Amino acid sequence: MRDTLEERVMKSMVEHEQSGEDAELIQAAIAGDIPAARSALATADVNAADGDGWTALHIAVHGQHRDLTRLLLEHPDIDVNSRNKWGSTPLMLAAGGGNLDIVECLLRHHRTLVDLQAEYYGRTALIETAVKGHAHIARCLVSHGANVNISDKTGRNNALIEAIKNKHADIAIYLLRTGTIDFSNRDLRLQALIWASRRGDELYKELDHAIAAYFNRTGGRPETDGSRRASRPGQS
Repeated sequence: MRDTLEERVMKSMVEHEQSGEDAELIQAAIAGDIPAARSALATADVNAADGDGWTALHIAVHGQHRDLTRLLLEHPDIDVNSRNKWGSTPLMLAAGGGNLDIVECLLRHHRTLVDLQAEYYGRTALIETAVKGHAHIARCLVSHGANVNISDKTGRNNALIEAIKNKHADIAIYLLRTGTIDFSNRDLRLQALIWASRRGDELYKELDHAIAAYFNRTGGRPETDGSRRASRPGQS
């Protein structure tokens, strides 16, 4: 039976002989204990991590402890973009977890970088939420400037393709209707069409329309600034 995150973190702390205020902060994050976390923060390093790179913020976000997440984000020294050993940031974990309140808390922090990529797959927070199917999170990330055209480490999967592959047509259609998808890459364009052809007529028609609109607008060339603003859902 696989260990829970809490068990893995505790085991890592023991293996790395982590103790004192930093350990108390991480233990408070595991428990979602705000008073204990506040007390530990008086002397602990807010960015202290276990042996796998999990900080209190990672743990609070993963556990969907909203109020604790807010407390940690208020600390002036918080590294909101801290990475665990897999290169995952708190925002990536929040996007995958589907908790809009926590995602919004992180995005309101002025130092949050929305387009960082994890080490393992190279997914951004937007790609992660496209895989998991959290449409409300996808809309939130795009409204905060997430780049819809970043591909993972393979170069074959962006948020649109992951949404189509994983049968999340609502996310795929939303992304298409933003009018910001870059279809200049032939391989990505064909892959999107192949996957969409397996997902039904509605999605395929949306994709075909978006590709045609892109070529009418650009002649098939990448848009020069790469930053065409997303329109509201339903606009093109």
